[in-house]
Amino acid sequence: MTSSVKLESLVNSLVESAPPTELPGVSKDLSTLLSQQGSSSIIEEALEDYVQNNAAIFSSTYIASKYNKDPHSSKYIDFVNNKKFNIDLKTQRAIDFESYEPEVQYPSYYNDLATKLIQYGEDHYPSTYAYTLIPKDSGELVIILIGQRLNSENYFTGQWKSIYTLKDGTLSGEVSLDIHYYEDGNVRLNFNEKVNESLAGSNAGAIVNAINDVENKITLQIVENFNELNQRYFKNLRRLLPITRSKINWGSAIGNYRLGSDVVHKQ
Repeated sequence: MTSSVKLESLVNSLVESAPPTELPGVSKDLSTLLSQQGSSSIIEEALEDYVQNNAAIFSSTYIASKYNKDPHSSKYIDFVNNKKFNIDLKTQRAIDFESYEPEVQYPSYYNDLATKLIQYGEDHYPSTYAYTLIPKDSGELVIILIGQRLNSENYFTGQWKSIYTLKDGTLSGEVSLDIHYYEDGNVRLNFNEKVNESLAGSNAGAIVNAINDVENKITLQIVENFNELNQRYFKNLRRLLPITRSKINWGSAIGNYRLGSDVVHKQ
């Protein structure tokens, strides 16, 4: 394997494993580290692949993904506002807008659903929220909802992403949660749940109600998993008292113990 292939593989791996809200920082760091190797094209290709495979928010409003990639150009399609746009991967902004004439037929409930999803985002997503609706020639409708929270001052970021396909009265897809906490450590939670839900009707209200029910159930499931983790698994991991029955001071006095002393004073 040549060095260029190894470098490309490494960059792809670093970008693919990056928390969604931290892509600009990862891009900047990679550009700085590899500035002498002329690797900007490798970084841009890795970021573009990430966007298409995972979906990402640009300018806090527009979503780019493989589902709304324009097959005739490098742009992405915003079907809600009938626009096409390019993306600036370094700044995470949507740029170079132009009008778009739909080439597929929108379902009758499309505009109503778009309006209701705006309200749904205001009600349930407390920070950055974006959505898009992508009609397909097959009669399917792809619904993407993304909520993000970036709080670098308190060392945590998070993203909730739902990608649904609506067809023949069934809502199917996947909901994923990615949380990164990195104060004095590096803790990350990745959660994925498949969805398959029958709709009670074929109107916008029934669709949003189904989404709401699905995401409420998943939220409760995540909370229950955390409670079980804390009450069961973490509790079992707590260190038992040593044979002397005296508690160990794991703070400043750690160097007084043999193992602690070996570690602290090891050169």
